[in-house]
Amino acid sequence: MGDKKYKAFISYSHADEAWGGWLQRALERFRAPGALARRLEAEGGAARLAPVFRDREDLPVAGNLNAAIQAALADSEYQIVLCSPNAAKSKWVNEEIKLFHKLHGPGKVFALIIDGEPFASGIDGRAEEECFPPALRVQLGADGEETEAPAEPLAADAREHGDGRRYAMLKVAAGMLGVGLDDLVRRDAQRRARQAWTITGASLAGTAAAAALAFYAVAKGNEATRMRGEAETLIEFMLTDLKDRLEPVGRLDVLEAVVAKAMNYYENQDARALDDDALARRAKAMMQLGTIDYRRNNFNDAQKAYESAEAASGELLRRAPNNPDRIFDHAQNVFYVGETAARRYDQKKREQQNNEYLRLAQRLVELEPENPRSRLEVAYATSNIGGAYFTEGEYAKAIPYFERSIEARAELLAADPENDGLRRAYAYAISWLAYSLTQLGDYQAAIEQLQKQLKAYGRLAETKTQDFSALDAVVTAQRRLAIAYLLLGDRDAASEVNEAARVTANALVARDPLNANWGINAAHIERERSILLFGSGDLAGAETAANRSVQLIEAVLTEDASQWYYSALGQSLAWRIELLGGQASVPDAGRLDKLIASAIDRDAIDNASFIASASLALARCECRRGANQSASDILGRAITALEPVIDRMPAPAKIDLAAIFVEAGEPKKAAPLIAELDALGTRRSDFLALKEDYLKIAAQ
Repeated sequence: MGDKKYKAFISYSHADEAWGGWLQRALERFRAPGALARRLEAEGGAARLAPVFRDREDLPVAGNLNAAIQAALADSEYQIVLCSPNAAKSKWVNEEIKLFHKLHGPGKVFALIIDGEPFASGIDGRAEEECFPPALRVQLGADGEETEAPAEPLAADAREHGDGRRYAMLKVAAGMLGVGLDDLVRRDAQRRARQAWTITGASLAGTAAAAALAFYAVAKGNEATRMRGEAETLIEFMLTDLKDRLEPVGRLDVLEAVVAKAMNYYENQDARALDDDALARRAKAMMQLGTIDYRRNNFNDAQKAYESAEAASGELLRRAPNNPDRIFDHAQNVFYVGETAARRYDQKKREQQNNEYLRLAQRLVELEPENPRSRLEVAYATSNIGGAYFTEGEYAKAIPYFERSIEARAELLAADPENDGLRRAYAYAISWLAYSLTQLGDYQAAIEQLQKQLKAYGRLAETKTQDFSALDAVVTAQRRLAIAYLLLGDRDAASEVNEAARVTANALVARDPLNANWGINAAHIERERSILLFGSGDLAGAETAANRSVQLIEAVLTEDASQWYYSALGQSLAWRIELLGGQASVPDAGRLDKLIASAIDRDAIDNASFIASASLALARCECRRGANQSASDILGRAITALEPVIDRMPAPAKIDLAAIFVEAGEPKKAAPLIAELDALGTRRSDFLALKEDYLKIAAQ
């Protein structure tokens, strides 16, 4: 570093404080890997990038840079400019660039893009997106003043769709160390891979559970500080880079072990004493634990974890109420608390969280109106409102919200077509519109939207991509497409799509048998496959598929699982009872009766499809056993629960309710339902049989 006090001076807008803190820590904790470090030191260079100067004070109140800033600029070997729309508008960031150039000449300034777009000021209508301060956009004279000649600054892109944080930091580090980027990246990747696999391997083996992070307290003084820094750097890696790599490949067990180790680090620390960055990491860890519990049906534990994360991110937001990153992070936790509340049938809490999430999203747009993430948050919040209407059976009211969400996401994807995250978000929004159309009975329109959704995934829909997050949504879309085809009477198309869904669903379950969502989806597909096989005369195949459907759900059920999962079990039990006829087991019937009663108590609207189909199957089973009064009671219970909410029932569920009315001796009540379903083009085989039976009764 020669005679300079600082390796680098970070210039940034104080609106980007969180980024400034991250970069300073990342650089000061960085050490060139093994052999490269030894080579640098042998050549008289440095393997470390510390210390780094970052001004933590407010902007100068005088008309020029204060003496401390000027001294630090003079005593720094390099300058790193955090480039964002905030920095581009900051007079003081620009002045620091000019002064550094005047003091040190060209070639020692690195630009790190964190938001906005380079040279957007030269594009009509996009000036507000400019991320480069004026002094980076043009060449500077020896006096540090701006000239007319355009410049091409050395820039790394830390944005998600750019280099990402880690790779961007390595670009800057390579420049400061004077080494080749490829060499540094390769060696760093090897070192971090060894760290990651050491951690995950120990986690999977169940050994050395505390050893991975225990080193943070091995000593006191400077050594303890250094080791603590290394531990926190590793935690940051575990909660970001490693987490992002584990999630798509669907390994909840490894992800859980990784997050648990991060939590061990903070377990005995007072949250109130944590600095902003440590508290933010703790919030990330709690959020990840919540997500793992959520995916495993442990909704009570998930709620606690999400609420803990929400409290931490709320405290961070209180400390910096106008920081977009803090608003964004808190909004995520607010959303997930609401999502878990919905699974626990706490609609009041869900509504409260949805409203707060929308407020935060709108505030984010106020602060960074052109930032894609802000616009995407509003799209998510809009979709949530549609989801609330959907849950209440108000499908027509939900559709405009889903359409607005789709439109917003489509615009974002069009602007960044290679962004897989936006692609998933866009496709997911379409799924809600398609589902609403199915519930309204517009099956052809639903098919068109589901095909559009599957097309939107592109290569992500291929099993070989190993992007299991996308494949989960693809399976759901395929399953719903098969259902829509069956409702229109196209059994061949339904069978073809169901089989494609089954192949992918089995791959997901094999990947992680404890993932509840994957298991439930696979169970639905097996049940629908059983129905299709029964219709084609393959009774043995139908029975095997029906049994597997039940087994798949039982494998992932937990004590505090949502009613939705128990309804899924009930649907599989109901079909198995219907399929087996007189051979259906008494225990199955008893379990199903309790599940129906529970669903009615919970929410008749949200569980209408299950209540109708299961009640019909159970009543028929009782009739076959000669228990006519029991069958009558079951039908009467279903009518009492569902008749008041007929107008908000999904169209497919009305097929079973119409059959219930007919079998309960109330065919006149079935008449308007049959007429409505017939007009919608419903051609599922059981509906056609019901319609024929009704016409015979009406003719008598």
